Amino acid sequence: MIKGIEVLFFEEAEIQKMRGNKPIFAAMGPLSVLYFKDYNRFVLRLNDWRYPLMRRLNISGGGTSFCLPGTNNATFNLRIMGKPSQDTLKNFETILMNNSRMGGKALETSPDDKLVRQKAKETSLMDKVSETAKNIMDNIKAKTETIKTGTKNITSTKKRTHLKDIKNKNFKKTAHSTFKKDFFTTHEKMTQDFMCKRKENPNLTSSMNFNDLMKTSDNKAPTHYLFKEDIEESILCNKEIMMTK
Repeated sequence: MIKGIEVLFFEEAEIQKMRGNKPIFAAMGPLSVLYFKDYNRFVLRLNDWRYPLMRRLNISGGGTSFCLPGTNNATFNLRIMGKPSQDTLKNFETILMNNSRMGGKALETSPDDKLVRQKAKETSLMDKVSETAKNIMDNIKAKTETIKTGTKNITSTKKRTHLKDIKNKNFKKTAHSTFKKDFFTTHEKMTQDFMCKRKENPNLTSSMNFNDLMKTSDNKAPTHYLFKEDIEESILCNKEIMMTK
């Protein structure tokens, strides 16, 4: 897992993936703008949709509607709904202006995150034939050994359980909870702390410069823990978008 700081939060937003004028899918839900220090990147997250921002992406729009490029000539139409504060919207635009070509900015390179998609190892026809032949021979060998030895040397370490023992066993006495005593109390406190930080996040009530937004600490904003592989795959996919533009 990898930690992302929730720099901004919108209670309700909609993302619609388009290919030309044809919608491919749409989703609604809360939108989080996360910053991952390990990659020096901002990532938009709405449900299972994750979109890492990069300085060479042609993002357009403003206010509450934005258009983001996708793979295979698709686009994402992002619409923020509800009534977010003007400070929150301004901070969102500040992040986009500094992490894309929004506003007609010149091409810039993104921070080096050391991520490169590994090429799949090419397997020749002879390699495939050899591997298949080896698997067949191993299978034949295993069956031959089984026929030779049979089951005469196989012994069981399990003891027979008598029915009367099962009936008389006091399961209620031996049963125990798999949860620690303070599990639910701790979980509830973590949830309360998370919601409190989200509500009191200063980025939602004050206009900030980009450096301050990037330096938002987990003392002032909630944190999300996502699978590292998912974030890295999203970053690599958006790098491929830049290569096709």
